Amino acid sequence: MDPKTPRLNGRATRSSLACLDCRSRHLKCDGKRPCCSRCTEVGKQCQYAPSRRGGLDRAALAERRKRIAAAANTTEIEEFSPQYPIDLQLAQGVGLSQFPEAGTSNGHRLLDGFRTGDATSGTSSPLATQVSPCSLSNDVLINSYFRNFHTFHPFLPPQNHLMRLYQDQSKQDTLMPLIAIIRLVGYIYSARRWSDLLKDYAESCFSQVSSTDPIMVQCRLLYSVALFWYDYKAEARRQMDQATRLAIDLQMNCQEFSTTQGAEDLILQECWRRTWWTLYILDAYYAGTQGTTNFQVVDIESTVGLPCEEKEYESGDIPEPKTIQDWENREFAPDNFEFSSFAYLIGAVRCTAFAVSMAPKIAMKEDSMLVIQTADSILNGWLLLLPESRKQVMSKTGEVNELLFQANLLIHVTAICLHRPFSNLRFNPVEDVSSCAREPPPDNPRTDLINVHAVCVLRSVEAQIRLLALPARQFHHTPFVTCMTSEGTLALLSACNFLLEGKDMMIARNQIRMTIGCLKELGEVWPRAARNVREIQTIAHHVLGLLSKVPSVSEKSSKVPLFPEAKVRDV
Repeated sequence: MDPKTPRLNGRATRSSLACLDCRSRHLKCDGKRPCCSRCTEVGKQCQYAPSRRGGLDRAALAERRKRIAAAANTTEIEEFSPQYPIDLQLAQGVGLSQFPEAGTSNGHRLLDGFRTGDATSGTSSPLATQVSPCSLSNDVLINSYFRNFHTFHPFLPPQNHLMRLYQDQSKQDTLMPLIAIIRLVGYIYSARRWSDLLKDYAESCFSQVSSTDPIMVQCRLLYSVALFWYDYKAEARRQMDQATRLAIDLQMNCQEFSTTQGAEDLILQECWRRTWWTLYILDAYYAGTQGTTNFQVVDIESTVGLPCEEKEYESGDIPEPKTIQDWENREFAPDNFEFSSFAYLIGAVRCTAFAVSMAPKIAMKEDSMLVIQTADSILNGWLLLLPESRKQVMSKTGEVNELLFQANLLIHVTAICLHRPFSNLRFNPVEDVSSCAREPPPDNPRTDLINVHAVCVLRSVEAQIRLLALPARQFHHTPFVTCMTSEGTLALLSACNFLLEGKDMMIARNQIRMTIGCLKELGEVWPRAARNVREIQTIAHHVLGLLSKVPSVSEKSSKVPLFPEAKVRDV
């Protein structure tokens, strides 16, 4: 009797082919392979107990023959390139349920576990492989992305909503390039290395979608981050430029865009708002990291609504968005009128860009008061208007609010950069080694407010240290905090050399150790961050006059300041 057929007395019988999840919950299961209807609907991994009967069914026999044929065709490739079959399966999205849990630091062990899986590359090209919705929900590289990276820059659809979108066959071709880039970033966090095959596969997916499709803004934006922090700087710049041009051409900065593109889907409308604002934020991050004032989108008028809170985005309970006009008038709003964490990060970027634009291109003595009266009022305005609910970066359960973490670091590194040239925390020429540091000026202007500027720098450094010292299990943040943190570390090194002594010196040295340890954790994933650690170590040996062998820096870093500063001249 068919296990799905009701008994003669009218009582339904539970399918003997029920999946393990349905069995454990005592729910009816239709027994569909490879993924039952209930698991498909909720986006869960669907597994069945192995048959206790001997032999293989027809499907299993056909699969085994296919594996044998594929093995015969790929033996020669495996002998000369052991990584190829692994990355090939990753590109195809086949057999990913066999991949070990992501997040381990042992990349080789992780990949060894994948080799022993039941996946097969078959004989088809990975570029032609379409992924089923069920296998997508079980894809550990996608899970790795959402677990390890999504909260840093949450502009893509929430994972469950992305799975639901992919159920629509008419959307699958359009979503493939985005899924390919998600997999690449997920692989970087899982294997702690780059994959040329996944990169090539993603780029091939790009060519299958219209170059003017809005989803390409998301794809290129995310791709640029991975490229940049793997030191593919030129290609990262190209991807970011293309994403920016397309977003501007599509008028993504206008309110009408998100409403039109999102149709009746409130989550998609919010997703498109977040895409524009993430482009806005990363545009500033790139400018700061590479030391230019060439903001491409900061000065563009935006009428698109501000993002909602993360829990609202994840749940789909999207409120009416607040506007940038609401933000600009926040000091007059009632106390219960709060903005989301994302909105406060956007505000921090706006304040930073405005403060930097107010700073003189060539700092002179008389500019000292200008920085205090203008730039400080902008930055302090952001800090002082934070409501109580936004002053705590860590929740009661120990979770760090990543967006507020970035916003606070950004505000304080801006203060450090603007005040240090006027303080007695002098620059050492060896700071030129750092790919994050500003070009050391020939001399610091001696002003009457030199101590005020020094205190401003040290207070911002202390605020950064408090953020780094949060009791999180590991330093797990966007790689863009690398240069924000490094700038504070260089100022602290200068304080050790010119200002601090005794107990204060000991405290500062321990803070430097902690900072380097934090950056090392970022460097385990992103090579550019690892290079920055070596640069700081080299600088510290010179600044502190340590006698041990100075660690080498693999290549001479270019003069790439965090924030723009022309040479200071004393008049």
